[in-house]
Order: sequence, then C-alpha cells, then structure tokens
Amino acid sequence: MPSKITVVSGGTATNELVPLFKKLSPNNNISYILPISDNGGSTSEIIRVIGGPAIGDIRSRLTRLIPSHEESLRKLLSFRLSADAKIAKQEWNEIVEGTHELWIGINSSTKEIFRAFFVHLHVELLKRSKHQISNKNKQFRYELANVGNLFLTGARLFIGSLDSAIELFCKLTGIDPSIEVLPCINTNFTYHISALLENGLIITGQSQISHPSDNHQHYPPPIHTTRPPTPTDERSGYFDQPNVRHFKKLSLNVPINEVELSKRASVGSFMSSDSDDEETGNVPQYTHPELKKSQLHFSKSDNIEPLLSPIKRIFYVSPYGEEICPTAHGKVTSTIANTDTLIYSIGSLMTSIVPIIILKNIGKAIAHNECKKKILLLNGCLDRETFGMTAIDFIRVIVQSAEYSVNNNTSSANETNWNKYITHLVFMKDSKIDVDIPYLASKNITCCEVQKQDNTDYFDLEDLERVLTRII
Repeated sequence: MPSKITVVSGGTATNELVPLFKKLSPNNNISYILPISDNGGSTSEIIRVIGGPAIGDIRSRLTRLIPSHEESLRKLLSFRLSADAKIAKQEWNEIVEGTHELWIGINSSTKEIFRAFFVHLHVELLKRSKHQISNKNKQFRYELANVGNLFLTGARLFIGSLDSAIELFCKLTGIDPSIEVLPCINTNFTYHISALLENGLIITGQSQISHPSDNHQHYPPPIHTTRPPTPTDERSGYFDQPNVRHFKKLSLNVPINEVELSKRASVGSFMSSDSDDEETGNVPQYTHPELKKSQLHFSKSDNIEPLLSPIKRIFYVSPYGEEICPTAHGKVTSTIANTDTLIYSIGSLMTSIVPIIILKNIGKAIAHNECKKKILLLNGCLDRETFGMTAIDFIRVIVQSAEYSVNNNTSSANETNWNKYITHLVFMKDSKIDVDIPYLASKNITCCEVQKQDNTDYFDLEDLERVLTRII
C-alpha cells in the first residue's frame, strides 16, 4: 500500500469517495487539495460582505472527515440556516447566544470555544452593516448560510490565516491528524475564475460558469464588451492598485470589462469611490460588475442548459477583470511532488480540477514526480461545462492546464508527454463519455473499466476499490 495519496478535487462529488480513499490508505496518509474560487451559495454572501477566500468546498470536505463519535459537531457545522430571512437571523442569534438545540450533546468547554469565533464573526458582521439604513447592500443575508462556513470565516478573521483556521477546525472536531485538507492558494483574499469560450464569449465567476443564479438568463455578455484575456507578468498582483500608465496605453476600443470603463470614465474617476464602496478588510475597493451579482440562490439541477460554446480555457481574474497567474500554496506543490499516488477525482473538471492545475508550480510538481500512479477518475456523465467532450478531451484539458502552469501560455498540449500528468484513466462500464482505449494506450495511458451502480451514473464503490487497489 502507498505511504501517501493525494486527491485533487473540490465540490461534493468526491465527498462520497472519502471512505473509499481511507480504505486505500489504512494509515490515513491522505491529502485533499481543494479550490478556493467557488462564489456560489452562502459562500457568495461571505465574499460579498467579509471578503476572503471561498471556503465552501473546504468546509464540505472537513465536515465529511469528522469522525462518527463527534456527530453533534458534524450536525452543528453542517447545519444550514433557514431559507426564510427572519427565521435564519433568529437561528443565527440562538447559535451565537448558545441557546440553539444544536448545542445539545456538545460539552461546555468545546461549545464556548466555538461560540467565541461565532461571536467574533457576529461583531464583524455588525461592523460591516453600519450603513445598512442607507445601503441595503451592506447587510449580510443570513438565509441559507452554512454554520461551518461561518465558523471557518470567524476563525480566519481572528487568527489571520486560512491554514490555521483549517487546523483549528480539524483539532476541535477530532479529524485524524494524518489527513490534510489544503487550500490550493494560501491567502486571505478572494480569487475568481473566468471561462473563455470557443466562440469568444467570456463568463466571469465560478458559479456563473457551472450553476448560475436565475438572474443570469442573458449571460454572458457580448465579446465586444469584455476585455480579451492576456497573461500578465509578476507586476499584476491581485490586490495591487492599477498602473495608471498601463491604463493610458489601452486602446479605447478595448474596454477594461463589461462596463467599458476605459470609454466611459477617466482613470481618475475609475480610481475614485464613495464612502459606501471603501475597501473594508479583505473586500477590494473595486469589483468586476459580474462578480457583484448575488449567487446565493444558484441552481445545481441537471436541467441547466449547456454553455453556448465549449470552454476554451479557464483563467484567474483580478477584481478588475484582468487575467492574473496566482502561485500555488507551497505546501500543495510539495505534497504533489512527493506523493506516491495522485488522483484527479470526480466532480467538475473545469471549475474544480482545472483551477488547481493552472496555478504556478503545480504543473512542474506533477511532471517532476516520477510516481507511476497519476489517476483520473472519469465522471459518469457530462455536465454544463463539459457537454460534448470525450475522455480524450478531459485528459487534454488537464495536460494543457498543467503545461500552462509551467509555461504560462495557451499553446496546445505536447501530445507526447500526456503520461507525465496522467498514467491511468478509470472509467465506468457503458460510460456516457466516450473512451477511445486504443488511442489512449498509444499515449501510454492505461484504461481501467469499473462496474457502475444499477440505473445510475455512479461508480460501484466495491469494484472501484478493487481497481484502485490493483493500480496502486
């Protein structure tokens, strides 16, 4: 058995495989690497009012890892407030005050530790809403808020470190210390992604790409009202002020973003803001218009129509809508470079796996790791982001993303080096995604078939365990 397994994924799909990964590594030497770019659901409210990285995927994985003897804590940290705003506010107040029934079964000392961070966040939210009478946009919407997200946010604000907040969560809930949950970027700021479609359209925001809210019926905007993405160098820090000389050089027919700032305002007015828009904590002074739209009530139904055109590539953007190239968390690259088995797990390819792979130093870490077990678990069906793709396309996207991480360009992936990044493809029998086994074999990628659960698009977990055990 391997001494180390590293799983690259986000979202809820991989949560179902957590018990299986535990079986594959009896010593529990497992690292989960997760994205921090999700701007949907209750996370979107935290980002809008408090700022900071998206922690929904991280919290989801952490709560799944809480041991069974801490079931009371799992219920507390998995609890989602009511969809009714008044009831949600009342529930939150009861949690902060320590009177909610969720506290039953949690010992008093642990309860007071958690309450301290809830109180800290509560005070912070009150501060941010000081202009709520004149500006309703400053009010935090408590409906559907996840309590675990609120705890992680309070801990991060108090300690000043996302890594430390995760460590505190693990220690308080009794998660096995040999299991790591690592954000792909170690930051206190918000990072967003955009998708460039093959037809030239640009969609900004992860939720808008994968499961948009109802207020995005006419999204994305025409290409002439967006700035073509261009890789930038190190000077383009995420929260750096814009370089005024740089903006003066821009052609007037190339707007900065959807609101066409370079046409409708001078650089001076672009930089100005009123008191209601002042930067507060980790919330940037200016935010891309599409990122201001609420994603609280997004849809994850299977009936979402495919994108107007296939995704050409995913890239990170600053609050101004410009492309940036963030660097991966050093602990993440070290973990990948030294793992015995790397698994790209099931879930959203474009908005879960790719945002991790395109980070600086990730591609190099994967390629330089000479382990012979770099496994892609192929989804059972296609989604809004991958409509029309084959298994070859999935692999090509990962390889291109990894080489973009290394070379910072969007040229086609080197067809001869695919097995530097993926050595095995695990797919379901009678998969809805086409798998060209002879072609992949010519690229030195081994294809392994797994039975699926009857009348579903899910892996048969027992057979998947057998196949992965054999590969490892």
